[in-house]
Amino acid sequence: MKISLSPEVERLIAEKVSSGRYHSADEVVREGLELLQEREKGTERPPSNGTANFASAFENIAKDVPDADWEKVPADLSKNLDHYLYGGQKTS
Repeated sequence: MKISLSPEVERLIAEKVSSGRYHSADEVVREGLELLQEREKGTERPPSNGTANFASAFENIAKDVPDADWEKVPADLSKNLDHYLYGGQKTS
């Protein structure tokens, strides 16, 4: 089967493949269709407010962030959060 994709969809698929999470465009499309089937069947579990789901969601998002970007995150981020968010004084 051949299908036509918009340039935006092609770009999104290419980004997913280049992130390393997927090995091919077919794999990206297959997972998307599986998720669509789950949603249509109503088998998709609604997200809970638990921290395990937050951690899992963070890990999934973090996989797509290049290592070079992680290296830019300050090591003292949590200690000096007010400084980085609001420009307050840094604590030592």
